[in-house]
Amino acid sequence: MSDKNENPVEEVIEDDAREAKRGRYGWLSLVVAAIFGLFYAWNVWQSVATMFVLPQFYDAYGYGAENVPWWLLWVGVAVPVVAFLLAFVIGRRSNVLVKALVFLAGLAVTSALGIAIIALEGVLRPVVLVLPN
Repeated sequence: MSDKNENPVEEVIEDDAREAKRGRYGWLSLVVAAIFGLFYAWNVWQSVATMFVLPQFYDAYGYGAENVPWWLLWVGVAVPVVAFLLAFVIGRRSNVLVKALVFLAGLAVTSALGIAIIALEGVLRPVVLVLPN
């Protein structure tokens, strides 16, 4: 038996490191990216759901669905997608642990910006009442 087959985990990590040096994603890195991709997709799903619910909220409370800040809602949908793509590109020449940390940092930024977008909508809502229709 050769030394390579002693520890398959080390072999997988070494193979992933070789791929990272070439600027590619090994299968281990792709699995990590896919797992984080699910969390980013959840943020996109939440943003799209808000696009459907917020106009109903505005109508129910008398603000009028025509006053929904659509630009802000579209930013909320775009932020997780852009953050995931940036994390994917930034981590391409790193080992799998660094890639996971880059995806985690991007997810934290995405979540923080998502909360900021919700807060900004709350700040903008009273402005809707002041503006003439």
